[in-house]
Amino acid sequence: MKKPSLYLNDLLDHLDAVRDFTLDGRETFLLDRRTQMAVIRAYEVVGEIVKRLPQSLKDANPQINWKKLIGFRDFLTHNYEEVILQYVWNAVEDLPNLRAAVEAVLASLPDNDSQ
Repeated sequence: MKKPSLYLNDLLDHLDAVRDFTLDGRETFLLDRRTQMAVIRAYEVVGEIVKRLPQSLKDANPQINWKKLIGFRDFLTHNYEEVILQYVWNAVEDLPNLRAAVEAVLASLPDNDSQ
């Protein structure tokens, strides 16, 4: 298993990808299938990364709704035909809050877990 810091850095990388994919705003996201697919895939990976984090780290950081991130990943992966793009966009709008929370968790890790 990788160190939690490596997973959290991967998580930040994928959150940054979502940010980059959506710089042109909501309307572009809603009209551009390529952007939609890129964002959805990035959120699937986000959820997968969260699944791999140690439960103890998730338990110690309840300020992040880890279960919701995993559930979002599972829904996007297994119910692709039912995805409502506005819900995905809602996640995009909350991205700065999630990113800040993940950065705080990463900063709080003991030195022996940092790179």
